[in-house]
Amino acid sequence: MKLLKVTGTCALLGLSLNALAGGTCPDPAVAWDTTNQANGGTYAVTETGAAGTTCALEVQQGPNNNGIATVRDDMAAAEPSYRFRFYFEADDFLTTSTVGAQRFKAFVAGNNNNSVDPAIDPRARPALLQMFIVGTAEGARLGGFCRDFNSTGARARFGDGANPGTVALQAGWNVIEGEVQVGAGDGACRLWVNNDTEASPDWEQTGIDNDSMEGVIRANLGSTGSTQRFADDFGTTVIRFDEFESRRQTFIGSIPTP
Repeated sequence: MKLLKVTGTCALLGLSLNALAGGTCPDPAVAWDTTNQANGGTYAVTETGAAGTTCALEVQQGPNNNGIATVRDDMAAAEPSYRFRFYFEADDFLTTSTVGAQRFKAFVAGNNNNSVDPAIDPRARPALLQMFIVGTAEGARLGGFCRDFNSTGARARFGDGANPGTVALQAGWNVIEGEVQVGAGDGACRLWVNNDTEASPDWEQTGIDNDSMEGVIRANLGSTGSTQRFADDFGTTVIRFDEFESRRQTFIGSIPTP
């Protein structure tokens, strides 16, 4: 997994490129800006990652819905143009989940300096984009929302086909890429899943009003919480992540398999 931050690349790529150093899987507590294991949630870095890489991050929710197991990437200032890409694999969950109540949050990009008014969002979530993996009768899918004060509940939900609010995943590693553009009625949010064609996102929302959020200042990857049903049924299931990267402008895409 790309875990050791290479600060010298920030000027070129815009934000964070995390790269493996040497032949040893690094400790997330050293390699990332912040890490968190709490309330029964745990993570470990193990050998063999995606696309021929050496290491991967393995996460377990634990027995509680408030279990936390995350690594965090911090920006120096709020970024009004933010792109990210990571690899995700959870075959045990994808093939055996059955209901929407089985759900966990896998990625949150937000600005904790600008929480949303509870009158608009009762949870006052500071997320500009939030992703979760949700069970369905057809297997797990990618769900979530982008902050948009023009949309119902101030959330533009991902969606396609017969499962509104979700996008299909595949067995094995999935390549998930997203983009958030801040704007006052001219912002945008896009999502690509196993898709290297920038001009054809799997989901997009334009005309977004998220200007008051200013931009992304931190991103959490792992499990930032779940439903209790997920913790009960899949608390010991291993969820794997790899190859996180973020930029300001350019499309990232998947890594060629050697």
